[in-house]
Amino acid sequence: MITKQLLMLVACAAALSLCLSVGAQEAQGAVVRWADLEIDPAQLESFKAAASENADATRRLEPGVLAFHAAAEKGNPTRIRVFEMYKDARAYRAHLQTPHFQRFRATTEKMMTARKLYDTVPILLGSKPQLPTTALVRIAELEIDPAQLEAYRVAVTEEIEASIRVEPGVLAIYSVALKDNLSHLRFFEIYADENAYRQHIESPHFKKYVDLTRSMITARRLFEAEPIAVRAKAR
Repeated sequence: MITKQLLMLVACAAALSLCLSVGAQEAQGAVVRWADLEIDPAQLESFKAAASENADATRRLEPGVLAFHAAAEKGNPTRIRVFEMYKDARAYRAHLQTPHFQRFRATTEKMMTARKLYDTVPILLGSKPQLPTTALVRIAELEIDPAQLEAYRVAVTEEIEASIRVEPGVLAIYSVALKDNLSHLRFFEIYADENAYRQHIESPHFKKYVDLTRSMITARRLFEAEPIAVRAKAR
């Protein structure tokens, strides 16, 4: 007889395979990097200009870069989150050697007062085929009960997939786990506008997700964010 544990493992494997389905942007083998940055307030506008220029060049010149997004926390704009998705490890290494990235790094090195870089494991990288350059951005940082992590992955994968498929205003929801601590998750979410976000949190699939995962989430931090750069390859 197939045990309940085995059924759960099968379900989790199926959920992870959905990274290759709707809006997955070639997620198989993708390298996703997440960065938390603190910027010197006196240098903030200069940093934003340099970051936007780097993001534009990255999207235009690097076929192996699938998405390159940055957003500043509302109410605390010197705190910036950066989400980068590369086709594979080779594309990521090539990015580090490009003249525009080298110029960005040299220009902004002294503007940053703190920097944390994270390797991640994608859960689901869902997006529409094309993203606008301006949009509403929301950031979420969740901690999941390790004993319920696989069940959580199943639930959130189903929710993201439905959101991208049926909601015109949900442009992208990228969900990743920190490689060194898989129960710590990060979400970079892009919506057409505030109304699209409000409709999303009232949707049946989102409410189902909330009900299913209520006991699985041990800590939650949600942020509104102002986009600095929203850049992705059209598919």
